[in-house]
Amino acid sequence: MKLLAIWNSQYAWAALAAMKKTPKLAYALLKFERKYMAELDICNKQRETIIYDVMQIEPPAMVSIGEDTEQFKVFMARFNEFLQSDSELAPSAVTIDELIESLGSDPANRISEDNIALLEPFFTA
Repeated sequence: MKLLAIWNSQYAWAALAAMKKTPKLAYALLKFERKYMAELDICNKQRETIIYDVMQIEPPAMVSIGEDTEQFKVFMARFNEFLQSDSELAPSAVTIDELIESLGSDPANRISEDNIALLEPFFTA
């Protein structure tokens, strides 16, 4: 799995966290989410490192990069290259079918096809 999958699935994980699940599934996901968050933290730290490097300033200075600047293009190229790196995160022991079945047990739960597609790589078939 690439770091890109971790980076792109942040909002899908947040949506999943807000849904009701069986206690067994909730606990299994909690353990997995801790590992996921550690990988996401790596992405965030590298993102900050690249921003400071591109802008040629020292942390913890506040910085932003305008989207129409050359620095933004350099940042995006370097960050996208980083996100192509392999993650050490292995898929959860929970299957995607178990996840969907548990979520389906509460009629208030709603999940989009897009979010399922973003989450699917994190679960066994």
